[in-house]
Amino acid sequence: MSPRPGRLVGPLVVAAAVALGTAAPVAPAGAASAPVAGGVVRGAVVAPSLVPFESAQARLRYLLPRRAAALPALDRAPGIYVADATTGAVGYRRNWTTPMRGASTMKLLTAATTLRLMGTDRTFPTVVRTGRTSREVVIVGGGDPLLSSAQLDTLAVRTATKLAALVPSAPVTPPAAPTPLTFSVRLDDTLFASPTAASGWRSTYVPTEVMPVRPLVRDLRNSWDGAKSAAQWFTARVDLALKKQLAGRTDLAPAVGYGGRLKAPAASTVVSQVTGNTSGAILRYMLLWSDNDVAEMMFRNNALAADHSATWNGGIATARETLAALRIPASEWTIRDGSGLSREDRMTANGLAALLRRAASPSYPALAPLRTYLPVGGVSGTLSTAYHRYDTAPTRCARGKVWGKTGSLFDTIALAGYARGADGRLKVFVTLVHRTRSYDGLTVRRSADRIAATATGCY
Repeated sequence: MSPRPGRLVGPLVVAAAVALGTAAPVAPAGAASAPVAGGVVRGAVVAPSLVPFESAQARLRYLLPRRAAALPALDRAPGIYVADATTGAVGYRRNWTTPMRGASTMKLLTAATTLRLMGTDRTFPTVVRTGRTSREVVIVGGGDPLLSSAQLDTLAVRTATKLAALVPSAPVTPPAAPTPLTFSVRLDDTLFASPTAASGWRSTYVPTEVMPVRPLVRDLRNSWDGAKSAAQWFTARVDLALKKQLAGRTDLAPAVGYGGRLKAPAASTVVSQVTGNTSGAILRYMLLWSDNDVAEMMFRNNALAADHSATWNGGIATARETLAALRIPASEWTIRDGSGLSREDRMTANGLAALLRRAASPSYPALAPLRTYLPVGGVSGTLSTAYHRYDTAPTRCARGKVWGKTGSLFDTIALAGYARGADGRLKVFVTLVHRTRSYDGLTVRRSADRIAATATGCY
């Protein structure tokens, strides 16, 4: 689990790659001093003088095994894969077919599945429908992970306007006392199956690291029952809006209360709705901040988009279908959830590298946005300097040249993504580490950052 930011307050890789030769690598000219390609002047990146592709690859083949061996924090058996994104030419690989925990790098597969099935423009409307009587409405969770208080407030005002329109005209003679006028808001959160913990989740994960997965949430607020909490807040906003709209009706005492769960009747009609957030905006947030709740909601949305049930099994089947569609061996993955929290999740460095290569390939244009959604080294999200990433020598030179998905569990550190090489070409890199207690998490993370920085050729 990567460190979680403050929660929302508004809306907001080939199958076996080509091995290059078997002879012991010869140090390229200048390898010992590791010259920087390009430089930084007052925060502005100077256009680098590109080196030939083969020279850049030879440098990687020479430096990466030596640097990996010199980083004891990477332990004795990390999974590492560095290759050219276009050709698959390998710069370095180690334990690349060994299944390992990848923690939140599992979110890369969840994001790729969403992009394959829904693209970037799919929205997840939250709808209010009629209930069993004219005094009852049902808010139906639509699976929008980024649904905000502002959006729910808009929905509340629209709902109150429709309810106010149902109120009969004022009597000629006002009653001695205001007539009670009560409405009930019910909650339908049946879009997803009733929440259970994923196989391999520790009991301590819920609800701090991940909430029980339901299709209605407000501002990603941690709660055992996020849907009920959101529905109750929405009800209070409808009550307030209705009272304002009927302020001139001294003959009435309007009130709106929460009435509990109820599946919207089959013959119900739409009272009001908000369109919600796009799949692109949702994935950007999920990858930037490594948000587990967003990932698990999208795991279920993916299942529904593939005509599976919104269950753990449905999400797993859908993710495996993505691997098949991308021609990535499913045997290199064990999938238990969409966030990577499960202690049973496994992937190989080769499998992650293959996924990243597919996302960079013109043959899979739907996946192209994935790289743009990733944190940028030393700049944004979980790779920003606020998390002490790419802010010290020797990795500071890679600031702005690395896009990566972080992963962190108490015994696992991972980093997978892209680096712009000294030859101007895109490289994919994966580092999966089983962290021992000999090294703190930051030391291991910074060691993984060195692998990515080496791929840029900047040191």
